[in-house]
Amino acid sequence: NEQPQTAEITLVGAPESSEYLFARSLLSGYLRYFTLLLGGWQESIDLRYSFIPGTGTMSDFDYGVGGAIVFGIAFTTLIAAELMVREYVGGTLRRLRLTRLSAFGLLSGVTLALTVVAAVQVPITLGAALLMGFTNHGSLLLIILICLLFNLTAIGLGLLVACFSRTPADATNLASAVLVPLVFLSDALYPMPEMPLFHWGTRLIQLYDFLPTTHAVAAIRQVTVYGKGMGNLIFALTALTLLSVSTFLLGVIVYHRRRMKLG
Repeated sequence: NEQPQTAEITLVGAPESSEYLFARSLLSGYLRYFTLLLGGWQESIDLRYSFIPGTGTMSDFDYGVGGAIVFGIAFTTLIAAELMVREYVGGTLRRLRLTRLSAFGLLSGVTLALTVVAAVQVPITLGAALLMGFTNHGSLLLIILICLLFNLTAIGLGLLVACFSRTPADATNLASAVLVPLVFLSDALYPMPEMPLFHWGTRLIQLYDFLPTTHAVAAIRQVTVYGKGMGNLIFALTALTLLSVSTFLLGVIVYHRRRMKLG
């Protein structure tokens, strides 16, 4: 009897190349089929797919709409920063301080105005997405609530940026420097590699979990893609609320000390 012979096939390529990864997966399938054919084996596999409700016809566009919504709300950082710097540089803030208007009244008015803008912006964005083929499986009111919570983060960051900007141009540049990592490092536009820090019970806490955008995007996707309700978003909503309120209060306190007392 002849001894069975073995053959070794080595695929050489750059692992970061998409063409190599595609060729490797394609060749692996053909090599497996060829090996089974030589051995006289017949492989019969009955494959059946079961989709999570709401994901059977999901496209990349459906998955990306949540990130686009959050990205749009994040621009409130730039708007708030420019607005507050213009009020300071133009002397409006100084004149307001001569009246009985308190810092709380001024910042509450600014917050209310920017909140209304965000509340109008979300349905417009979703409406545009629906016209382009997006399918929403969840509550519009819940999506708006999530966005309004995240909007507090954007306003707070805008106030902080305004404290360290001398001109509207400075505010635009500094706000952009804050806005870009806030969105791009949060899984809003594309998947991020894992950066684990520690475990909290059964949940893995990663570096991105300290960004409010991470939880805002995750919550919106759970609503729009999977049709989840508020009861299924306890962790995301709790983390988003804590981070957003903390950022907003920090922005109010710092702005009051650096601008309102000097105005």
